[in-house]
Amino acid sequence: MPRANLAIFDLDHTLLEGDCSQLWGEHMQRLGWVEPVAFAQAHQALMADYQERGLDMQAYLALTLAPLQGRCVREVQMEVGLFVQEHIVPRLYRDTWDLLAEHRMAGDQLLLISASEDFLVAPIGRALGFSPSNTFGVPCEQRDGCFTGQGAGEPTYGVGKVHCLERWLAQQPFSVADSTFYSDSHNDLPLLEWVSQPVATNPNPQLAALASARHWPQRWLDQPLPRRRAAAE
Repeated sequence: MPRANLAIFDLDHTLLEGDCSQLWGEHMQRLGWVEPVAFAQAHQALMADYQERGLDMQAYLALTLAPLQGRCVREVQMEVGLFVQEHIVPRLYRDTWDLLAEHRMAGDQLLLISASEDFLVAPIGRALGFSPSNTFGVPCEQRDGCFTGQGAGEPTYGVGKVHCLERWLAQQPFSVADSTFYSDSHNDLPLLEWVSQPVATNPNPQLAALASARHWPQRWLDQPLPRRRAAAE
């Protein structure tokens, strides 16, 4: 069996300045799909808890998927496509493109595994040039062409990212030689410990301390170009 090198990437705060799920929540407020004040307060409370104890994924999905219940998948996909081009692509770090190019030139297999919803991660992955079969987000249930407002299977969060990767590997015609994972968060510790080369990328304080203690490399990606220009002005 041939062997291949893996380059695995988290998305939010790693390749992207910000959290695409949070930004989508703000966009749903602009669309009028949620009651702005109540949604913002509930989201803020969950994010505060996330910083302290980790994300309650079931509560988070209940909040963020409820506005999609009964909505046509095509309608949501069209709106997400516009959202990604207008609000996500401009926030991708300038160095993201160089980092991905490094691994592509080396012939590595590139995977994107995010704890954001799959209907957001898929078009962002396409914009970044990831293969659809190598792009994973939290699975969201669809039935009869509509979103049900529920998750669908194990979330790609914490150890769920490891399980997602292992399921993917079980279907590949190669074994792993070396593996690298880029992440900003201590919540990705299970996958950081799984790979042969963890890289703390734009690390939060908890991961930065852990990386220093374990002598893991730390990498900082530069600001998105539009924000660099604004700062210069």
